[in-house]
Amino acid sequence: MTDPAPTHIDQQDPGKPSGLSIREEADREIEAYDDLANLILLMPEERWAEFLEGEGVQAADAEGEARYRGVLFRKAAVTAVVAQEGF
Repeated sequence: MTDPAPTHIDQQDPGKPSGLSIREEADREIEAYDDLANLILLMPEERWAEFLEGEGVQAADAEGEARYRGVLFRKAAVTAVVAQEGF
């Protein structure tokens, strides 16, 4: 007899299309907020280097912070791009 798979637990966000680049994920999160002036978004540590590549991201400092589209991003131990609120 096999153990049933936990099909009631959705491991992925159904509203998030698969295959997005980290920059696309950041853009989607930014678009969800009205007030960008005080917004701080947390970026997964393992995708930080990928996020910094390319154009549009202002130089990161030694603390693991960077600006993109007017929003401060911080490298953090998270699994997805999320707002710092509540942390």
